[in-house]
Amino acid sequence: MKKIIIKNKKFKGDPSIYNGTRDDNALGFGWRPGQQKFTLEIENCEIDANGVAEGLKLSYCTHVIVKNCTIIGGYEDCVDIVRGGYMLFDGCTFISNNSKHHFTIKSSVDNVTIKNCTFVNNFRKLYDGALVDLGNWSDYDIDDIPKTKNIYIVDYTLKNISWYKRIVARRLYANNPVIRGDGFVLKVPRLFVWLFWKLRRFQVS
Repeated sequence: MKKIIIKNKKFKGDPSIYNGTRDDNALGFGWRPGQQKFTLEIENCEIDANGVAEGLKLSYCTHVIVKNCTIIGGYEDCVDIVRGGYMLFDGCTFISNNSKHHFTIKSSVDNVTIKNCTFVNNFRKLYDGALVDLGNWSDYDIDDIPKTKNIYIVDYTLKNISWYKRIVARRLYANNPVIRGDGFVLKVPRLFVWLFWKLRRFQVS
């Protein structure tokens, strides 16, 4: 298995690449069936979305460690995870830049730990945001897939976040996360999630 190690680097998104025609990120990794598998370690890096969608994008990745990094969000989030799992974020700082969320974890992700991290600044909209958004819709949800599960958000610090936006996690198509710290989990009713899934599947069919 290939091992990718990135240390002491700076990454910055470039909005001019797609000129708003598609989402982009400052640093992204993905795996697909048939490709060589890899492990990933990112340490002491600064990852700045700089106006694109995300700072760090991880698609179908497993065995990932992100340590002591500062990740500045774009219009979507600081970190976006789609499928995959077995990831650790340790001692990182996630800075919202009027971002929708600090963290998005969706599409059957299994086993992510966020510990000793700092969440900075409010997310954008109270009615459609959270520090960590769990189990939101993605195109993979056209088919029935497992829920996002085994998410641990522990020993974190909140900085410059209003009391009414201390939604540590918003649970959609996901199991309850384990949290240890200030704030709460917003559990979206199952009926709402079911109706939303039906609508999205109709829209993309």
